[in-house]
Amino acid sequence: MEPRKISLRASLYALPVRLKNLLAAPLRHGSKPLAIAASVHEETLVPIHAQPKSKKTKPSIWKRRRRMRARLSEAKKYSQQLEELNRLQAEFIANVSHEFRTPLNGILGYTDLLRDGFYGEMTPEQLAVLHHIRDCGNHLLDLVNEVLDLSRLKKHQVPLELEFIPPVELIEAAAAAVQPLAKQKHLDLITRCGPDLPMLRLDFRRVYQVLLNLLGNAIKFTNEGRVEVGAYRDGKSVRFHVKDTGIGIAPEFGRHVFKDFRQKDGTPRPFGGVGLGLSLSKRLVELHGGTIGYATKPGVGTEFYFHIPLSTA
Repeated sequence: MEPRKISLRASLYALPVRLKNLLAAPLRHGSKPLAIAASVHEETLVPIHAQPKSKKTKPSIWKRRRRMRARLSEAKKYSQQLEELNRLQAEFIANVSHEFRTPLNGILGYTDLLRDGFYGEMTPEQLAVLHHIRDCGNHLLDLVNEVLDLSRLKKHQVPLELEFIPPVELIEAAAAAVQPLAKQKHLDLITRCGPDLPMLRLDFRRVYQVLLNLLGNAIKFTNEGRVEVGAYRDGKSVRFHVKDTGIGIAPEFGRHVFKDFRQKDGTPRPFGGVGLGLSLSKRLVELHGGTIGYATKPGVGTEFYFHIPLSTA
């Protein structure tokens, strides 16, 4: 039997089929690549210059870097502008507070002279009106002082006059100061202190101010029930607390509690104040190296607490 002859044309047609089982590999002429098989299942050869280029090329990386630098530069400029605005705002508040405080002290001084009969005797009705004028003037002066203290704290210009103080003395002094306010609203004011409280090195006036702010808020937002103030040893610190049976704090307002000029949800304030007491208290506590927080249940009550370390710088 004669061997079967295969024509050159048949061999050329069968060549792509045989290539299906080969791994894709570049075809070379010496050291120069000519083409590469696109796939082991394809019958065509794709030239190397027609291969898709990688997306991650050097020009695209440099473009990204330039864009990032431009964004960082814009963010830096924006941050500097915000810092400058904050500085101008603090200076404006400080100047306005100073200008307000001087005439207010004059008004209160003349009110005292009238009350004491320096300009002649006054009728009971006039004395009652004068008493209201003095209360309003003192309230306005307290607000101005809060704004001024906040401005100083932001500039780190509030030096502490540190001395060793028993916590019980702070609790009793603050409770005595707000006792008339609690009586006006028929609230029970309770003091509760733990045994063997250690002496604390702190600024009496500043921590006393924090307690007054917390007690004032507790009485303001409590219509019935009681307000409790106290302290006890908690590890390496003393924990002060003020509890009330008031309206509580809504969950959606929780993140704004310690912000400046915020009270409730930013709507007109039915309880008075400018929303600086808690913000100021937070900064004063942190100035002593302490922390402040709160726990609340809407409609049940709120507890504000802060820790003062046993030793402060």
